[in-house]
Amino acid sequence: MNKITYAKISGYDAAIAAAVTADVHVIARSGILDETDLTSLCDELVSLVCSGRSNLVLDLSGVSHVPYGGFRSLASCARFSQQSGGGLKLSGLSIYLFNLVRAEGLYNAFEYFEDERTAVADFAAEAGPGLS
Repeated sequence: MNKITYAKISGYDAAIAAAVTADVHVIARSGILDETDLTSLCDELVSLVCSGRSNLVLDLSGVSHVPYGGFRSLASCARFSQQSGGGLKLSGLSIYLFNLVRAEGLYNAFEYFEDERTAVADFAAEAGPGLS
């Protein structure tokens, strides 16, 4: 398997600046994500993509609830990331959140992984043998 550098970031400029050499950026959230949280999260994702960091993993293993319709904005971020040559992979979704994505008709908008390590490894596999 190829090696890949990744960094967990929390949205703070200092953390993003320290992670500029990472090939994949993992953003983790926890608790209940309301509309304000989703707007902030999408702003963070778009900012990363605009700065050339388009390989993203969104770790939702600690998230207990997202309002109905909330995954639509994340699907837009996923499309933007893909159009920029990367992707947005979701990891750690509970059955509840996964069913919510399906209920919103967005099953095909994302790639799903059990945990962040598996999602990061998938980026390495997609990159091919030249990535180290």
